[in-house]
Amino acid sequence: MQGLGFKVRVWIMGLRPFTYPWVAVNTLLGVSLAGFDPVAWLKAFTIVALILSGAHFFNSWIDYVRGLDKPVGGSKPKPYTAGSQILPQGWLSLRTVQLSTFALWGLGFALALAFTPWWRLDVLAFMALGMLCAVGYSLWLKARGFGEVALFLGHGVATVCYSYAMVKPVDLTAVATGSLLGFWAATLYTLDQWQDVETDFAARVKNIAYLMFSANMKPSELWYFTVTGSYTLQFGFILLRLLPAETLLTLLMLPVAHVIGMMLDYRFEKGILLMLLAMWLYALLASLGVLLAGYIPI
Repeated sequence: MQGLGFKVRVWIMGLRPFTYPWVAVNTLLGVSLAGFDPVAWLKAFTIVALILSGAHFFNSWIDYVRGLDKPVGGSKPKPYTAGSQILPQGWLSLRTVQLSTFALWGLGFALALAFTPWWRLDVLAFMALGMLCAVGYSLWLKARGFGEVALFLGHGVATVCYSYAMVKPVDLTAVATGSLLGFWAATLYTLDQWQDVETDFAARVKNIAYLMFSANMKPSELWYFTVTGSYTLQFGFILLRLLPAETLLTLLMLPVAHVIGMMLDYRFEKGILLMLLAMWLYALLASLGVLLAGYIPI
């Protein structure tokens, strides 16, 4: 019989806590660009993390009901999480997962109403966008092979713009930065799904990962495209004065990016773990650049 300690560990697994450092730096970059306020950052991180955690339980619920997550032939455990197994293995009941979904979303909305200027149109818009991505990913987008849209808009645009709005109204800087981080998020999702190509295709999910796999593309090709594209966008946003030049501190990540490209083709699981680190490092270095620009006269 499984004890309470095991249930707690599995419940934490269902939260997908590996995403929290990512949420922390994405919200940090949004708040830093608007004018760093540690209290605003803590609020943004907590609210976004709660909504995202609820979305993870919701996805476990929907994928299990649809038969995508099952003990044999379903979505595979990833090197960074086995969250897809909490229902198929019977570690948690469906009722527990459903209650967790609504409890986390309810707490997130309660904090948003209590601690953010929710009456402003921009705050409401990005709250709604984040929630739409949280629900729409599991109900519509993933099943139709467009999960990248939810990651681009949710992890990128909505997260950055919502945290930015904690300090001041959203402008083109917030949208541009959110789009930049959304580009990274969408790529991670495609490579994450690469591991499920055989099982998800059997369940009639033809996504971008499946198309790339069918075209005999290497994972590194998508990765190098993302690295090149993101830095091109970043340079463009700097030239347009939407981002400060100090965000080019992210160039320090390029050696890591090169190692990741090699690992993705030959040691995929280690490569994907390094990719998670790189995405965290990219947003962190950009945030540090913004913060340094505010304290060191150039």
